[in-house]
Amino acid sequence: MVMTLIILTIVTFLTSIISAIIGMGGGVLLLSVMTFFLPLHVIIPVHGFVQLISNSTRLLFLKLHIRWRFFTFFAIGMPFGAALSAFLLKDVVSESFPYLAISLLIFYAVFKPKKMPHFEIHSWGWTIVGFFTGIAAILVGAVGPLIAPFFIRKDLEKEEIVATKATMQMISHLSKIPVFLYLDFRFEDYSSMTLLMAFAAIAGTHYGIGILRKVDDSVFKKLYRGVLFISGVRLLYRFIEFYI
Repeated sequence: MVMTLIILTIVTFLTSIISAIIGMGGGVLLLSVMTFFLPLHVIIPVHGFVQLISNSTRLLFLKLHIRWRFFTFFAIGMPFGAALSAFLLKDVVSESFPYLAISLLIFYAVFKPKKMPHFEIHSWGWTIVGFFTGIAAILVGAVGPLIAPFFIRKDLEKEEIVATKATMQMISHLSKIPVFLYLDFRFEDYSSMTLLMAFAAIAGTHYGIGILRKVDDSVFKKLYRGVLFISGVRLLYRFIEFYI
């Protein structure tokens, strides 16, 4: 158990650095590592709480760079998507479909020909993104890859991308906490692990933000597209797994 705590704390620190620099990728990697040490019913709430702390720390360090208008409209739509997902979609939509839909969205954003429409949405358009993010948060959990394509745009600096995306992901993770409590998950039984990983997330984010400020904008955008592509491949693989 002690070795598990040490490993997960170190991995949380390293993956938080990745998320702070690129704005995504770290959460998925942490989740993958946790599957080697913990049962699924423990992974989901603990990972959700740690990611809540990680994203909250990112937005605090970069609060001056948040595009609040984008976030406000996003926050309006998200609860409606979550409600629809919880009460309707599990009965009428294939469980594998969201993986395919999100992966196709990612590949379009990454490889889009110049003449094709882009995703530079404004104001109310983020309400629609929030709505579908609310659905994905319940059905897939792949919130980051769903939001990420909409940040491939020319009018945002790297700090604005990381800060605004972290703020959106933060409320999606926050919305899951009442569900875990409703299902009687006992966070106190895993308090040592959760707190150690949370502190590691804060430290890793602090270190990663320092690196982010030094990264050239063009390098950041290449890294962003690269990690987004990897996320798309992973989601497509998850879709294919349903039929193997």
